[in-house]
Amino acid sequence: MSTPLEVTSVKTPVLSRRAELLLKLTTSFLSFVLFIGLIEGAAYLWERSQANGLYAWELVASRRIDLVEYSQPGAGYTLMQPGSQYEWQEIPVDINSNGLRNPELAYEKSANTYRILNLGDSIAMGWGVRMEETYGRQLEDMLNTSDADQQYEVINAGVPGWNPANELAFLEAEGLKYEPDLVLLDLTIVNDIYGRSALEKQDRPALIEWLRANTYFWPFLTVQMRWIEARSQDRERIDVIDPPKEASSYFPVDSAHPRWEEVWSWIESMNALAAQNGAEFGLILFPLEFQVLDENYSTLPQELIRQKAEAAGIPVLDLLPVYQEACHQKEDGCRLEDRYLFADVWMHPSAYGHEITAVEVKSFLQEAFNLKPGS
Repeated sequence: MSTPLEVTSVKTPVLSRRAELLLKLTTSFLSFVLFIGLIEGAAYLWERSQANGLYAWELVASRRIDLVEYSQPGAGYTLMQPGSQYEWQEIPVDINSNGLRNPELAYEKSANTYRILNLGDSIAMGWGVRMEETYGRQLEDMLNTSDADQQYEVINAGVPGWNPANELAFLEAEGLKYEPDLVLLDLTIVNDIYGRSALEKQDRPALIEWLRANTYFWPFLTVQMRWIEARSQDRERIDVIDPPKEASSYFPVDSAHPRWEEVWSWIESMNALAAQNGAEFGLILFPLEFQVLDENYSTLPQELIRQKAEAAGIPVLDLLPVYQEACHQKEDGCRLEDRYLFADVWMHPSAYGHEITAVEVKSFLQEAFNLKPGS
């Protein structure tokens, strides 16, 4: 006779409240991480698409260039991260070991070499164009093509975000080490008058600055919010690609404003520093696109700078006339943001803008500094 099987009940283990809470927290944390990861991945793909789009330099490059800060001398200056490499709109940007967009170059100058230190901001650096298209590189090629006996070197000493105070600091700390025979200062009317120092921080919390520089989702979200805000205000574009048209946004419209003297004091200091080190000094004035298109737009910056430079004996090349002439010669004329003379909205020269600049600078050197390549 068989013995009935005894059924033993198995008790399901009950989690303690502490373990249950820990499980919930872990699950929530992992879900949050997964959510952020998905957003980060989507934002990365969005940024890669923007990097090849029409506004790549405004929306991507402006926050992705890694800058190294130097707090001395004076106002201090920044350099681009040595050895860094970028690509926007299929345009490579390679930074040398000294933090400049220039081929590797020793400080010491070779015999029979005439060096030009092309000092400036993102225009000299070549924002929106290839390195070989920058006016500095084209100028170097022109000079060396026309003179077989003299070697010319044009050093691209332009860094995005610099204002004249930063350029003065760099000239004192680094620029003169290159033993330049001539220092050419690119003065950008758009942002060199009101432009803040490259070391002056934006009024943003440290966490926001970190998120902006080290994540993809934060810039993506902030740009989308700006688009929503713009549309709610019946604006077609966000601020970064919709510059103001008023002259007062770029420079004081009052010639007696103290900012003019402050900017000029930096220029005078650079001129004196160059002279003390046996180098000549000249100015190149880059116009706003609004000035090029509208002959009634204020040209007060050019007028004041030319007056002060003439009194100080500093040669000046004002590019506004040649840019206007280029538009007059264009069959259908120039239009705002037609990408003809300017590579982006209102500021940085296009490849063609750099080309006509190089031609004008070469003539300027011949007339103002008696530089006669090929003679």
